[in-house]
Amino acid sequence: MQHSTTPAGARSGHLKGIAFTAFGVLILTPDGLLTSLVAADVRTALFWRGLFMGLALTAFVLVRYGRRSGAAFRALLNLPHLLIAVFFALSGIGFVVAIVTTSVANTLFLVACAPLFSVILARVFLGQRTRLRTVIVILVAMAGMGVIFADGLGQGDLWGNLAAIGTALTWAGMVVVLEHSRIKDPAPALALGGYMIAVVSFLVAPAIAMVTLDFVWIAILGFFILPVSFFLIGLGPQYISAPEVSLIMLLEAVLGPVWAWLFIAQAPSEMTMLGGAIILATLAVHFAVGLYLDRNARR
Repeated sequence: MQHSTTPAGARSGHLKGIAFTAFGVLILTPDGLLTSLVAADVRTALFWRGLFMGLALTAFVLVRYGRRSGAAFRALLNLPHLLIAVFFALSGIGFVVAIVTTSVANTLFLVACAPLFSVILARVFLGQRTRLRTVIVILVAMAGMGVIFADGLGQGDLWGNLAAIGTALTWAGMVVVLEHSRIKDPAPALALGGYMIAVVSFLVAPAIAMVTLDFVWIAILGFFILPVSFFLIGLGPQYISAPEVSLIMLLEAVLGPVWAWLFIAQAPSEMTMLGGAIILATLAVHFAVGLYLDRNARR
């Protein structure tokens, strides 16, 4: 898919898409550390995460658009915006279900299938072809994820594994819709997705009360890390393909353990570092080659 009509604009747009997505993922990487510090039930934590994220993005839309905020929120009546909200909510809920019902290794490895699912969904529903080198990079990156979680992979719980696959599918569906619809501002849809997560979690949470320290960690996540990171990631599909966005998302699994290493002394294993190096090198080569080929093709 072409994202610009001019050579310079195309290169600039590609770089912009990589930058938006990568910066969003970098902001998201402390999520695992902060979540691990929360002692509350995961359903209770998920309720507050979704609610705080929804409120933060709602405030952002109100400040950004002022009197035009009503029009921004009325866009949620359009199918693409609704799909983005539903897919985002399902992916967030599915991830938590997977984490608590199957192994973390199984969950993260199966969620890493999202780039491949993006290719399949874009092909089936949009007739969009993906470059062969992108497919190869996806397979190599998935192999790197396999190296990271090789020791922890096992049968796990069937429903947990299915939830992890569902998470990958719904995330892939969201970025494909974002790419196809070219929504300029994903904030209203993501806010609605946050509220959907909060409603579903409220229905199943044993309680919504948390201790003060838990509120601190959840507030950092819900009011800053989650809304800012997912907003930036949501801008990425305007400029780069859905599979590439999902590929960059794998950086969270690679860089997330660094925070645990720095703050709670959980040193990554040699296999984690090897797998992470494979993924980082693969992504670096892929995007460098892509930018180089695009530049030469437009000379």
